[in-house]
Amino acid sequence: MRSKALFAIVIAALAVAVFAGHSLAGESKFRKSFRTSYEQNRFDAMGFLVKQNKDILPGEIQSLVDEAKAAASFGEKMQLLDLANTMATMHKEWHGNEKFLGEIEKLQREEIQNEEARKAEAEKWKKYENFPGNLIMKEKETELAAIGLSPVIFPHWVHRINFECKACHPALFPMKKTNSITMTPIFEGRLCGECHNGKIAFDAAESCERCHVAGRPEEAALLNPKKADIAKVMESSERLKTELNLDLLPNKALPFDKFGNIDWMLLKGAHKPIKSLKEAPADQTRDNEILFESPMPYVNNIVFRHKPHADLILCSSCHTDIYKEELGSTPPASMTQMAQGQSCGSCHGKVSFKFADCNRCHSKPVSEGPGKAMIRKK
Repeated sequence: MRSKALFAIVIAALAVAVFAGHSLAGESKFRKSFRTSYEQNRFDAMGFLVKQNKDILPGEIQSLVDEAKAAASFGEKMQLLDLANTMATMHKEWHGNEKFLGEIEKLQREEIQNEEARKAEAEKWKKYENFPGNLIMKEKETELAAIGLSPVIFPHWVHRINFECKACHPALFPMKKTNSITMTPIFEGRLCGECHNGKIAFDAAESCERCHVAGRPEEAALLNPKKADIAKVMESSERLKTELNLDLLPNKALPFDKFGNIDWMLLKGAHKPIKSLKEAPADQTRDNEILFESPMPYVNNIVFRHKPHADLILCSSCHTDIYKEELGSTPPASMTQMAQGQSCGSCHGKVSFKFADCNRCHSKPVSEGPGKAMIRKK
């Protein structure tokens, strides 16, 4: 009996508290008390609050509905609508008021349908960026459709066969993904127009369909280099004089790693890609190595070799935005951080080999020692 009496006193105090004003965050004390009980699955407390606060319930429910409509994310919308639904259901049960329940349930169904459509749309485009470096440019999809064009597929791998990264980055494009390139600068000879002018590569103004291929049969040859027209690849190399020689490669074909991505290190000795489109940048070749000690004795140490990177990109692409110049001055990144696009993740997993290919970085057994490499301590 005592426990029941104590419980009744606590509930009564909870109900009285809702009339004491609003919280600093703008959430009424009634809603805060109701939400707390809701999160703790205390249906008895929620029921008591609804019974005792009939007059303010319509305003509280309407406030939740209005906030849900204005919320930015699906998760936030559904949290507010779920709370409103529970409140409205109890309002109907205890006070016979059905005004809000139908509207809330309709909004919930609409939000779920919208989220399903959003996910379906995201999945539709996901395949276009499955291969490292491929980009789908669909920001102007509606406007393009109005003139009979589909979004642009930009395949990094097609360009990288004949051009080193430093030929375009950062002189023409920052080392950052974009989805908002328009035709105006291209037709003016800038950005893609530096090459796609009918001289170095096909004229963009006369061959729209060569880039706007998303959703068309021609997309297959760009999305996966294993389906590429090798004759066209060789023709481009001959025209640009990059001397691609497949006879020097395993199977006399483009080399792929175990994950199906082009192995650029194997390809390196079989062609001479263009370093610059204009005045050649001064070579800044570093040949030093940095050894990152593994935190676990049974996992190989990491060896970072500057030369393979400096051969492809300018030092300024990484220093000092990503890494500071002095050894040890940049905190080492975890695998989680790199997978989120930080540190090595600025390129690896996006345009270079994926982190799943562990041994390409974890290449030096702990027992071998650092050799000539500088040691980056844990």
